[in-house]
Amino acid sequence: MRKVNRFLSLNLNIMHLKYFFKLSLVVVIMLTFSCRKDNQLFKYEQINDIKITDAATNITVPQLDSLIIKPTLVETMPAGDSFTYSWTIDSKTIAESKNLRIKVTLSPGTYSIIYKVTSNRNGIYTLQRYTVIVTGVYPDGWYIVNNKDGRGKISLIRTDDVIFDNPMEVANNKSYPGKALALYNFGKGGFFYYFSDQNVYRFNMNDWLELGDKSSILPNMATPLPFKTAPVFMMNTSKFEQYIVADGSLYVGLSGTTSDNVKPFTQRIPGNYDLFPGVFPANFNMSYFYDNTTKSFMQMGILSRILQQSPATPTMSFDMANVGKKMIAYDRGVATLFEEGIEWYYIMEDNDGRYLMSLTGDADNTYPGVNQKMVNSPEISSATNFATSSILKQLYYTVGNRVYLYDMLAKSARLIYTFPAGYVIKDIEMLRSTSKQLVIGVNNGAAGEVYYFSINGQGEFSNSTYAKKFTGFGEIIQIAPARQNL
Repeated sequence: MRKVNRFLSLNLNIMHLKYFFKLSLVVVIMLTFSCRKDNQLFKYEQINDIKITDAATNITVPQLDSLIIKPTLVETMPAGDSFTYSWTIDSKTIAESKNLRIKVTLSPGTYSIIYKVTSNRNGIYTLQRYTVIVTGVYPDGWYIVNNKDGRGKISLIRTDDVIFDNPMEVANNKSYPGKALALYNFGKGGFFYYFSDQNVYRFNMNDWLELGDKSSILPNMATPLPFKTAPVFMMNTSKFEQYIVADGSLYVGLSGTTSDNVKPFTQRIPGNYDLFPGVFPANFNMSYFYDNTTKSFMQMGILSRILQQSPATPTMSFDMANVGKKMIAYDRGVATLFEEGIEWYYIMEDNDGRYLMSLTGDADNTYPGVNQKMVNSPEISSATNFATSSILKQLYYTVGNRVYLYDMLAKSARLIYTFPAGYVIKDIEMLRSTSKQLVIGVNNGAAGEVYYFSINGQGEFSNSTYAKKFTGFGEIIQIAPARQNL
């Protein structure tokens, strides 16, 4: 049995060796032919290497302007090749040309545009990313509220001195009846309110598209239109609530960072009061108003719908619950870093003359500040416009065609500028961000003009004259700052 097994084992081993040698031979033959075939078909081809060598890839462009990009293409083999081009934003193709030229209809913001160049010869492509910052077409400058040919309009002097005559009619392709009364921007909210004697509108600050009118903004007004006096609008310090004072009545509404968050204003806040057209945000929790009936300050806390008299402050410079004077005008002074506390100045009047008063405070408390009779101040009893500095204890007021500078520390005023005879100053506004520019709107009959005055370290006008002049407006009603949207 052992011999047979050894014989069988030997035969099996010999058979395995035969099969192994045969299989090895087949593999060698296949590899040989395979190598010959590869050597015959493999070809080396030079590739046209293309690069995009633009130095500037960050671009800022105003909304509704043309975005133009002309890429610089460098090829290693420039002859005999053709390309396909594409420009995309968020995977959406916006152009298929070598150069890009489009009208910007995007909302203000930052966008990435991908430029792709593809060889039609071999399909190889290269990419370039451009960062495009879209700003509002009307980003900053001054709104000029004026009436021309019996109708109100809002003009804009942009920071680059470009004038837009009536963008709200151009943007909405419609006319807005009624005479202009006032305009107030929404601060960081990106829109503003425009009041005419027949209606109130809300517009997007970036493109001036209409967002609503009285029917959605003030659906429950206490008195029918037209307005008897120019209304006023203001947000509270937290930017969570908004207030309108119209014809002595107070209306309140929730606010937010976009128009979708803004709610209609309430009905008239109940009470026996006649508010001066002004709103004075203090800290995050409290806003103040002034009742010319009781001649006292009123207040309302955040999310409250109760207007009540401010607590008495008899031991301070004046009693907030019993000021005893009529409010004539107001302007803001110094604000804390995050605007959680703002100093407000007031022009008050009684039978003895006019007074400068203020409320000042911080994030927690607000209390009476300045209280001084404005003596040694020529024509102060006839002054109609006031603007205060946020860096100097100084105030500007106007009478007719004359501008006076009032020094709060010296308690006296002096004449610093006179416009030509026949001119009447309608409004003055301080550039609040620097307090280094005073903007004055004047009317020469029914024709309005706007002047920029640079302010030196002493509060006077540099070179004793204006820095810039703009003409072509209707009768000016108000000047209001336009704030940058981004």
